Amino acid sequence: MRFLATAKAMRFLRERSRMVRTNNLRVNDWVDGYLDRCMANGNAVTVLTQWCISKDLEARYRQQGGRFVSLRKERRIFGTEIPKIAEVFLVNGFKVNWWVTFNRSYLDSGRISPELEDSYKALVADLAQPLLEQGWLLLVDWEDSILQKRPQPNQKVFTSPERYVAAAALGLEVKRHSSWAREEAGRVQTAEELRRDGCLQIACEAEEGRLLDGDDAPLGEFILIPLEVPERYDFFTLLAPGFKRRIAAVLPPYPWRLKESSS
Repeated sequence: MRFLATAKAMRFLRERSRMVRTNNLRVNDWVDGYLDRCMANGNAVTVLTQWCISKDLEARYRQQGGRFVSLRKERRIFGTEIPKIAEVFLVNGFKVNWWVTFNRSYLDSGRISPELEDSYKALVADLAQPLLEQGWLLLVDWEDSILQKRPQPNQKVFTSPERYVAAAALGLEVKRHSSWAREEAGRVQTAEELRRDGCLQIACEAEEGRLLDGDDAPLGEFILIPLEVPERYDFFTLLAPGFKRRIAAVLPPYPWRLKESSS
């Protein structure tokens, strides 16, 4: 039997998931069980939301006249979207620790200058400030504050990707990276560079999935409420087959993208 608080919160999350995106990933029953465990043991619900810091911010900076101006979707994330979800947990008796982590690109080609990164993170921190003051939202750097090092690829996956990833899936990832590099990051790379970056990306995601889903997970048990579509976590399952069970895709994706937002 589920706790009534769990049933109410899960009803909301599943309704939100259907509203956010057609054919969205269904919220897995694992999340129900996790909420029950939190309620039974008096533990806070840990939520992880990863905020991407990558090369496409350079193009946005230029298009916004040499500065960062908040977008409507960014303002909504902290002004209405996250508070609405957190409120459902809180009014039903759950404690909440919601981690929003700044995540840099795994790839050198996807990283921006420290100065530009700091400027953008200051914008996000300003939007988040009212929630940070409430105590249940935490805004941190994934590398600097949590891992305390740069994420590393899983070497077995990196050196032998064909053992873990179907050729068609690898080809699609390389094609996706190529489109991103050209259209969003403004980079031109050789076919060899694109394939290497694709394999490195996959291997880093595989290792991050293993870390987050394992016994040594830095945040312990958690729900992942992503700001990317759930398919972007497919490679997290290479070494952690059950990873996507913890996903509740209940926030509108990619709030930082200029072309999908209006200021």
